[in-house]
Amino acid sequence: MRLAIIVALLAPPVAAQDLTIATGGHYPPYIFNPGTAEATGLDKALVDELCDRGGYNCTWVDLPMGDIFQALARGDVDVVTGGFGYSAARDDIVDFTCPYVTSGDDTGDLMALSDDIDLNTARIGVLDQSLYQSAMAQAGRSTKAYPTEEAALTALTGGEIDVVFGSHNARLLAGDSVTIIGTYPTFSGGSALAIAETAPNLRADLDALLAEVSADGTLSRLHVQWLGSDQGDVIARCNDINALT
Repeated sequence: MRLAIIVALLAPPVAAQDLTIATGGHYPPYIFNPGTAEATGLDKALVDELCDRGGYNCTWVDLPMGDIFQALARGDVDVVTGGFGYSAARDDIVDFTCPYVTSGDDTGDLMALSDDIDLNTARIGVLDQSLYQSAMAQAGRSTKAYPTEEAALTALTGGEIDVVFGSHNARLLAGDSVTIIGTYPTFSGGSALAIAETAPNLRADLDALLAEVSADGTLSRLHVQWLGSDQGDVIARCNDINALT
């Protein structure tokens, strides 16, 4: 018995699992300054907490929006985060955890330089590979995609497009230079972490960690800090922890 105890004490510790966490550009309040040592935001704080509790060694990278979900499907990264909403199209290639934010991004703003734009004929710019792009496609509208919302707003100012359909953050970024001429639903299922379909155990582990930080109030504190409101125990309200697969 004593020999077994000694052997156990001498055994090397189990190595922590390495995870690469990918963001898709500056998207406040979920992620600020991605890919830098100054990165902050709701998702940065939340995923860092999950990494600490789960014993993961997490490395953060920032990828182009147009390739981020494909990179996850290829196995180049392990988790995608940064305010990304669940959608059926994304669900075709990756899996999702239960949403950790369930309100606030269910509509987008239609932004123009004046309020006399005919939306039936307007040239519409969107963020590439975003829910705003897929919502316009679902509405039967062709769009011009841009790598960032800043680029879309620059195109609007330059006369390349007539309207930007994007996030409330884009509206804040544009300030008084744009007019909100309407809103449209994004059909978002809430913000969730995206996981490769080939990593069901990782998804289950992250769902369990999300349930833990939601139940003990950590997630509520992050909601208040970054979103200005408390959404309560959102993970407990997830109808089926295996639903977004």
